[in-house]
Amino acid sequence: MNKAILDFQKRCYNEYLVELKKLGLIPEHYLFPFGNPIRPVIPTKTQINGTMLIGAFPSARFEVVNGLLVPCANNLSPFGEEEYFDGMQVRVQESRRSLNENYFTKLNINPNKLWLTDIVKIYLFPEKHIKNCIKVSTNINYINTHKEFKRLSYASLKWLIEEIKLCSPKLIITLGEIPARVLTGDKKANNVDLLSGSVVSKNIDGKNYNVAHLAHPEICRINKAWKNNTDKALKKLGQYIIQNKLNS
Repeated sequence: MNKAILDFQKRCYNEYLVELKKLGLIPEHYLFPFGNPIRPVIPTKTQINGTMLIGAFPSARFEVVNGLLVPCANNLSPFGEEEYFDGMQVRVQESRRSLNENYFTKLNINPNKLWLTDIVKIYLFPEKHIKNCIKVSTNINYINTHKEFKRLSYASLKWLIEEIKLCSPKLIITLGEIPARVLTGDKKANNVDLLSGSVVSKNIDGKNYNVAHLAHPEICRINKAWKNNTDKALKKLGQYIIQNKLNS
């Protein structure tokens, strides 16, 4: 294990939540229903000098309680392979399944030879999940942290930049609009142009990196137009990866 990477993992695990709480971006007691603590989901796939894939924020493990689907535990790693029984059926990590089925093959990359991470390191509660959580576990004060995603992304940027320096990637691929805009400072491009898969050189904390932006697997899963656009972007970016021998 690379000592510098292990040091980062330890510090991020222990300090990340403390910083966000000091900024008032998450509650002091940030819990799943029934009291399981929400913790940072730390990168475990940490291949250096290759391709870095940056997502938005972790999902969670879910459980069916009294007929309601609720988040109950942290994911094990960013975009990790997870398969478990939720009380009603076998469930998988949907974004990872979409990456496996629609992204990695078209990009000509091996998911075990990537640096896989998210810009925000913790699960974020959307209102739709809170509605169910309140019904099954009433003694927790649930906050809609999903609406703070952009602010949390900017607050998390220093950790992501540290990861980029440790990874020293030949190519950075971001997934979703907010990670793309926060990382590169691009506030002007429309979403279709921004998430086109084109590789451009971007200055990140004083050093230039090759960066490409793609739509997040979740939007492609539910929106046919975005899936069609992203299929074209994946093909183009996959050709770039082959031509520049980034798939080895």
